Amino acid sequence: MSGRSFHIALCGILSAVCVIMMFFTGVIPIGAYILPAVAGIVIWVIYQEINLKWALLSYSAVALLALLLTPDIESKLLFAVFFGYYPAVRDKLAAIKPAPLSFLLRLAVFNIPVVAVYFVLLNVLGMAELMEDFAGFGEWALLIFWGIGNFTFLCYDLCLDQLSFFYDKWLKKKLRKVIK
Repeated sequence: MSGRSFHIALCGILSAVCVIMMFFTGVIPIGAYILPAVAGIVIWVIYQEINLKWALLSYSAVALLALLLTPDIESKLLFAVFFGYYPAVRDKLAAIKPAPLSFLLRLAVFNIPVVAVYFVLLNVLGMAELMEDFAGFGEWALLIFWGIGNFTFLCYDLCLDQLSFFYDKWLKKKLRKVIK
């Protein structure tokens, strides 16, 4: 599959799917965390089928549209600062040697923007209700929330690794038959 028109069509369709998913973050309560992650995987498909440049271009369009159109501020910020681009750049980060440096870099790519988002949400936008769910943990609430976030990131990173294998060995062939 090649050609500029194919690239534009594929990016347009998959970007629209991402925007729809991001719109539903305001409708489906748990979707605020799950749908930005799934939308990032859709951007990853563009990376797999075309290249990183087209994936990042689509990510930029979806992030901008999500920031303008979608209702849930937390999910659109999480998509814009992490979930939108991370699946597409993960392979480049994972290829860095030595492996411990790659792992630490991926953790930093997650932690720095996500901590910044929650700092802005809590301190600038005054969304203290985000921490109400963790009120029973007292002074440890932020650390527990941060730990859960890092554990979730590690699971997401592992799933992306497995998804890449699954996509290359099975799903890519099926998709190419449908796209033809």
